[in-house]
Amino acid sequence: MSATSDNQGGFSWEDGLPYILWRTQNAVHRCLQDAIKDLGVTVTQLGLAVHLHKLGPLSASDLARGIHITPQSVATALARLDAIGWVDRQPHPVHGRVVLFNISERGLDGVREGSARMAAVTERVTGVMSDGGAEAVVRELRRVLLELEGSDRPMELLWPIRNTL
Repeated sequence: MSATSDNQGGFSWEDGLPYILWRTQNAVHRCLQDAIKDLGVTVTQLGLAVHLHKLGPLSASDLARGIHITPQSVATALARLDAIGWVDRQPHPVHGRVVLFNISERGLDGVREGSARMAAVTERVTGVMSDGGAEAVVRELRRVLLELEGSDRPMELLWPIRNTL
């Protein structure tokens, strides 16, 4: 048992699920970041670009709400993606003050390359798990996510587009 097991009635910080998840998330994040660093983006920036590719034009607030990160983090990430030419900005066709971000051709190339690298990291991570382990972990983590966030609804536009862009 760990050194902290005497604290708080036997609770072991280092053996608890939240701590192990946090350590694992940090390790996987470092591995992912190393895999894509020469693309000039962070994991968050690549994730936003993937969502834009998958879902089409979205506002910064749509993205922030959809993946549960702060609007400030999304704005910073989108500014970087805009600066390197991965996204284009356009006014919303119905609500003129809303800015929509769309994946550019350069961004699409980055998404394809980044996704291939993410797949390689996924294979490395799941390769150390027992048969069926990855599927079981994903299933259980989705249950935890649903409990903590309260919804598993897909990302959607706050300001729907009446006409296609």
